[in-house]
Amino acid sequence: MRKLWAVGLLFVALASNLIAASADKTAKTHGYSVSGTVGKIDDAAKTFVVRTSAGKDTTLVRTAATKVNGEGLKPGDRVVVRYLERDGKKVATSIRIEPPAVAGATPTAPTPSTR
Repeated sequence: MRKLWAVGLLFVALASNLIAASADKTAKTHGYSVSGTVGKIDDAAKTFVVRTSAGKDTTLVRTAATKVNGEGLKPGDRVVVRYLERDGKKVATSIRIEPPAVAGATPTAPTPSTR
């Protein structure tokens, strides 16, 4: 009887580990987003950098499947990017370029004061 209980507990422990592992795998494939200002663009490598309002740079990869909403991507554009993490890279799935009126109303970083 004790062996049966021990086997049952072992089964429950293994099942909970499998569920936790599959939940971690799902979390890595869900989409993420980042918003900020476009910095460097490398057309040859199909990468671009987005600097957030906190000053953090995020390097993303564009593919043929990346949807771009707005005019051509260029440095200084205010964007919102949805991406997936694949093979250690952040692959952009969609890029929304904000119109100048919206971008001007919502700055991404405080401007330094000039004296």
